Amino acid sequence: MVAHQHGGRRPAAGARAPDERRGAEMARRTTPPDDVIVIGAGHNGLTAAAYLARAGSRVTVLEAHHDIGGMLTDTVLFPESAPSHVFSEGGIQASLHHTTTIVRDLELERHGLVHLPADPYHVHLEPEGASLAFWHDPRRTADEIRRFSQRDARAFLEFARMLDAAMDLALPFLNGHPTRPDLRTALGTLPQALKHRKDLPAIVRMGPSGHQELIEEWFDHPLVRAALAAMPPFCWMTQDGSGWALIYLGICHRIMNTRIQGASGALPRALARSLESHGGTVRTSARVTELVVRGGRVTGVRLESGEELAADVVMAACSPKVTLNQLLPKGTLPEHLERRASLIPSTSTGAANLKIDVALSGQLDVRRHNAWREDGLDLRRPVISWHSYDEHLAAWDEAVAGRWPDPIPYIGIVPTAIDPTQAPEGQDTLWIWSGIVPSKPDVPWEEVRDQIGDRVLGEAAGYYEGLDQLEIDRRVFGASDLEKRFNVPDGNVYHVDPFMLRLGPARPAPGFGSYDTPVPGLYLTGAGTHPTGGISGGPGKLAAERLLKLSSRRRSR
Repeated sequence: MVAHQHGGRRPAAGARAPDERRGAEMARRTTPPDDVIVIGAGHNGLTAAAYLARAGSRVTVLEAHHDIGGMLTDTVLFPESAPSHVFSEGGIQASLHHTTTIVRDLELERHGLVHLPADPYHVHLEPEGASLAFWHDPRRTADEIRRFSQRDARAFLEFARMLDAAMDLALPFLNGHPTRPDLRTALGTLPQALKHRKDLPAIVRMGPSGHQELIEEWFDHPLVRAALAAMPPFCWMTQDGSGWALIYLGICHRIMNTRIQGASGALPRALARSLESHGGTVRTSARVTELVVRGGRVTGVRLESGEELAADVVMAACSPKVTLNQLLPKGTLPEHLERRASLIPSTSTGAANLKIDVALSGQLDVRRHNAWREDGLDLRRPVISWHSYDEHLAAWDEAVAGRWPDPIPYIGIVPTAIDPTQAPEGQDTLWIWSGIVPSKPDVPWEEVRDQIGDRVLGEAAGYYEGLDQLEIDRRVFGASDLEKRFNVPDGNVYHVDPFMLRLGPARPAPGFGSYDTPVPGLYLTGAGTHPTGGISGGPGKLAAERLLKLSSRRRSR
């Protein structure tokens, strides 16, 4: 059981009356502090906590929300109108989770985690009824492309081979320390580099290339270009370095894309059970408002209630902008690092996020596009998109300029198509996400929310037949809603803008890329640290490994 409210642990300091303060201070002196407090019960915080508990640390995770999960929380959004429809409030695609050893290490399957394969991982639709599916096996994708362009089919196989080579080189670094790579790991990439030496020039060119540049260099057909523009857009497509987003294809070719049975919250629940099996605890409704610093060292946290909890180490899995600029007392960091922390980017791409959840009284129908395929593929199951390549380019230009695009490109997923347990029998949920809306709009979000929701769902009804008749209820979230719900500045689901140069040792900022910070006793993890955001758990695993390694060194002295 996850421990709610109190977590079975005595506070280090407490209420404000003098007698109570003296009693709490005595309790703090006589009760040893937890080894580690983790701030945030998202999947990265819980991953770090579970690894630390497995290694013998005493760990308490503090979560501000009434439920665990962070951006992987699942919930009944409409308890009155749709009490049996469960929604993943944030992420839903779990391919990155399989780039790690977390499932095996923490025995998550034993604790109830089930990954459901999603193949094809993406399908792009044309208005007239044609579709192009992208499969785990790139040869199947090439066969589909061949129906539209022989040249692009050949180019896709070559592109996929280049991405596979890039994966061989990238995975060891994604799973390693960003500023202190293991020598064995670094040396181990040399044979891979030699093996793929013919692909190295293309891999090197991919680094500085823009998303638009890379697509147009390799592919001609508008349907192929449109699909690749939608998977996934991280920043302005003309911007140098934005083409790295297409490594997503390499991940989906190397590792089967999956979703989580029972909605995304099943992952944090399995992590919490793993943590508790090693003696760790989770407290919900326990918002941290300040890091306690004594003698230049973080020694614990102060909660919104006034309660103070002591620890040898505090590991913050919330946004590094929150940790370094709000929770850490001013003046704790050297002035140049404090200034650097204040400049961690979360709106510099010019774009923000839009999330729409819809409860439905029946099953959606993609009949027109299913009929064209003639292969029995249920197009309710994969991620689908349908906006043209030119619409993607124009939308990015509009968003970066601060204007609301029309149309707004987005992707749609029917989670219940793969996992019907998330709604009553014969009914669906719809998950819609866009990363191409302005972060600094000329017309405020609150003024356009209803209009945007109507426009997006009205357009979607042209592809998901029956949507307009089946809708029970909807929730339309923009950046300000995401910020309030998940405590992420500017509603940035990646915590830190996902520029290529803001990865590795520069994530979240130079001087903070090592998990252990310049402030003794304070560690960072979460989506704003290496390797990246998404359903990965990698930041949590690597932060825990760093803490355990440094603790081992100190004990051996």
